[in-house]
Amino acid sequence: MRLPHLTPGAKGQLWGMLVSFSLATLAAKHLELSYALLYVFGAIAWVASERYLAPRLVGSDARTVALAVLSGLAFPWVGFAPAWLINLARAW
Repeated sequence: MRLPHLTPGAKGQLWGMLVSFSLATLAAKHLELSYALLYVFGAIAWVASERYLAPRLVGSDARTVALAVLSGLAFPWVGFAPAWLINLARAW
């Protein structure tokens, strides 16, 4: 089985998503938030970025890789924010 070749931007985005996903899941666990909301909204953010941001993440220069890492770090937290807000509204 051959593994796909990932560009430097894709590797940076994957690294950012793995690190941030772990931290957001840990935060959701400690704050007793819904994992489903976290995952659904995080996936929506990822799909939207694939539509609008991915065409701009072509190349291997430092700026592109940094933008890829930062966008990867942002996806799970975009999912965390609505989960936290919905939990806050439910408690209020």
